[in-house]
Amino acid sequence: MKRICSMTAVLAVLSAGVPAFSQTLDWGSPVATDIVDSHGNPIDSLFVIEMGAFVDGFTPTESNVQDWFTNWRVFDTATYNSGLMYFTSVASMNDDGTSTGAPPTNSTFDFQGLDAFLWIRKGNDPIEGNEWLLTRSQSSDPAKNWVFPSAVPGCCDNQGNLQWSVSDLNGDDVPKWGNQGGVSGPGVFTSTGSYTLQTYTFVPEPGTPMILMAAGGLLAARRRRVRA
Repeated sequence: MKRICSMTAVLAVLSAGVPAFSQTLDWGSPVATDIVDSHGNPIDSLFVIEMGAFVDGFTPTESNVQDWFTNWRVFDTATYNSGLMYFTSVASMNDDGTSTGAPPTNSTFDFQGLDAFLWIRKGNDPIEGNEWLLTRSQSSDPAKNWVFPSAVPGCCDNQGNLQWSVSDLNGDDVPKWGNQGGVSGPGVFTSTGSYTLQTYTFVPEPGTPMILMAAGGLLAARRRRVRA
């Protein structure tokens, strides 16, 4: 009961400081949301938790992971509370579609109508040792379908906030990378379990050291033949 009360108090405090002139998004996870990496270890402070979108026209797939980060725009960020095992944050959409929670580099980006994604990651590059989970809810319930709304000037003093939660995700929502509640997307892992969310890692670039060694061996052989 204390955990639930703590969560409610946090949401109330966060909501109190959000301007009412724009659409407001409450997003996060319930208390006791276990988030682990590909080895089954709880995530730590090296991981970032972001809600955002990709630039219009870019669709993240397993074949273009190297381009995800450069096409990613952050709507808001959250921090994982490892004690109570949850994360939550609040941000608003301005009249021009920009976000009050976006970092300066994303502060002029228009989020209106774009698919919203949850991206939990350690490291921005798709390399061995970095960990990613990218997912979104595509619920038939409009309130749980993660799509950024259209901005309405002067909105929304008398309307409730948008509320998106990890609990919106279901078995039909296959992650673009990683695992959610046993629904697995692309990626590499060494531990499985009944985790709420799990990041996956990457395989190393195949054969790079061997190619370099082979090239070095051919060069040395050529030098020997020249000297002979």
